[in-house]
Amino acid sequence: MSQSACGSANLLKLNSLGLKPPNFFLGLMRVAAWLFWRDPVAKPEPPQPKRPRKPILGYTVGDIPYELMAVVRIEWYRKGMAYEVEEYQIEECPDAQAQFHYIVGTALKQGADVAVLTQYEPAALGVEE
Repeated sequence: MSQSACGSANLLKLNSLGLKPPNFFLGLMRVAAWLFWRDPVAKPEPPQPKRPRKPILGYTVGDIPYELMAVVRIEWYRKGMAYEVEEYQIEECPDAQAQFHYIVGTALKQGADVAVLTQYEPAALGVEE
């Protein structure tokens, strides 16, 4: 049998099985398309995390009831937005200054904004400007 007759016989066998012969040119085009049209751009870098916000201490000298040493309002933030506000009324007592330092210092270390209303000057309570 000649080469073409042998090839025809193979095609007849494939056709009788319901299969088409592979198209070499089509496969070559698929490979070329994959090589040239794939996305060569690297994945974008994830966004840089935001810097933590700097806490703010607001201090106001004003009139408050005489039995209170200070009123402290703490504003907590999550994802850059305020989500909780706490208010403490520190009464005049021997350890009032220690309570003041603990409440204000802890809140500022944890990143909250603090507003203080008191009748004492900042230097009297140990607050640095």
